[in-house]
Parts: sequence; C-alpha cells; structure tokens
Amino acid sequence: MYEMQIGEAAAGSGPVWHVVARDHRATLCGRPLQPGGNAETDRHCAPCMTAFQYVMQQASTE
Repeated sequence: MYEMQIGEAAAGSGPVWHVVARDHRATLCGRPLQPGGNAETDRHCAPCMTAFQYVMQQASTE
C-alpha cells in the first residue's frame, strides 16, 4: 500500500507531495522521509509520480 507525504522537493524548491510505500522509510524518488511535514501544497514530486505509475503498471501485468 502507498501513501502521500509532504516533503522537500528534490530540487529544493519548496514542499511537494511524495509517494511512500508504507513499509519503507524513503519516498519512491529516494528522498528520506522528514518527520513533521505539515506544510500545505498542491504540487507533486514528478519522479515519485513516475515511479508510482511504473509500479502500478507492473502490478497490473502480473
């Protein structure tokens, strides 16, 4: 299962939503989780979203 958590963008341009697998301590793009991410944003991490799309496509072909 996956969830969304707010963290710093890889480029350091402010907060974005990252995709995180519940059993991992890092985002799908490889950034470590930062506790206490309570900023508001409507931006999403493009590398996380690309990785999530790939994971979902692989799951649907199995």
